[in-house]
Amino acid sequence: MEGSGIQAIFKSFAGGAAEMDGRQFAKLAKDCSILDKKLTNTDIDLIFAKVKDKAARKINYTQFTAALEHCATKKGISKNDLITAIETAGGPKFSGTKAEAVRFHDDKSLYTGVHANGGPSTVDAGNGVISDIS
Repeated sequence: MEGSGIQAIFKSFAGGAAEMDGRQFAKLAKDCSILDKKLTNTDIDLIFAKVKDKAARKINYTQFTAALEHCATKKGISKNDLITAIETAGGPKFSGTKAEAVRFHDDKSLYTGVHANGGPSTVDAGNGVISDIS
């Protein structure tokens, strides 16, 4: 039921550590697509707060499995079904942003002034190096 599969996923979302914080637990819920109308982000936060120790900021694997039990109850499914869904989804999904093309920066044919001819130079045609001028 709670074999190495779910434990490996716990470690991958926890960044290889033995404990997971609330942000990482919420990312697990989002990335594994277990959120729906019955189990919302607010519910995830409340469940995390319920299973963690009073003064702690993180949960360990035992508390994580208890949190999964609460999530399964809230969704109205068995804990095994929830674990299967999480294992099927795999580990964390990373996505970044890619900058859009900027016409005046990327298209060199639109450059004007000194930059149209290759940019400024530190060597002046008649006087040698500009830094030598006093």
